[in-house]
Amino acid sequence: MDASSTRVSDLSGRAVLSLGIAALAVTAGCAASSKSTPPAETSLTRSLLESGVGIIAEGCSLVAQIGTGVVLGEPGQVVTVAHTIKGADIITVIDHTGAEHVAVVRAFDKDRDLAVLEVADLRVPALELGAVQLGDGGALTWGRDEGVEFLPVKVTRRLLVTIEDIYVDDTIQRNAIEVEAEIQIGDSGGPILSAGGNVIGIIYANSRQRSGVGFASDTSEIESVLDSESDTTVHNGSCFGP
Repeated sequence: MDASSTRVSDLSGRAVLSLGIAALAVTAGCAASSKSTPPAETSLTRSLLESGVGIIAEGCSLVAQIGTGVVLGEPGQVVTVAHTIKGADIITVIDHTGAEHVAVVRAFDKDRDLAVLEVADLRVPALELGAVQLGDGGALTWGRDEGVEFLPVKVTRRLLVTIEDIYVDDTIQRNAIEVEAEIQIGDSGGPILSAGGNVIGIIYANSRQRSGVGFASDTSEIESVLDSESDTTVHNGSCFGP
């Protein structure tokens, strides 16, 4: 996994940390350790699973890039990370039943590392954004073998992150949340959920220095990319640079 050096500031102003953050968008052929045993299934987790999707992006290499996404705001509108789909010629969304859908790009933000896809024939419930809450929550993740799964997480703090964009060309700041969770390969783009099931973040990285720690863009970043959504297909960048 590619890594970049990142400064993270606690939004309370009490701490500045030096971290290495590893992007989670990787080739499908890479091995990953198994997730921990999932929690007992509830009616809430079962309904949330329907809104999680897998992302397969082809065109930048012989092996596809894989990631996770979530149907958010309205049916057929999928939010994921930009670094998974950058430069891709073909983007396929996999729903919770395993069915494949062709996606088009409606927003692409290399600084926020977020993208919005339109999937016209995706008939699953859309989740809603919610206020960031510290404490117990969850995440939706996707894997080729497992499909969509629910992962328990704990949201530990809000952060202002200084980080490079997805092409490592510019240094930007991003509003983020830190979570305690076993974030794995392919989880990037998955939603962080509040205890009530609202989306409060989108996973983009894990910590190279602290096991069991991950990072997600918070709701303010998600709202900004949704506001930039176009009615027509937009360019999703290039494989290796602007």
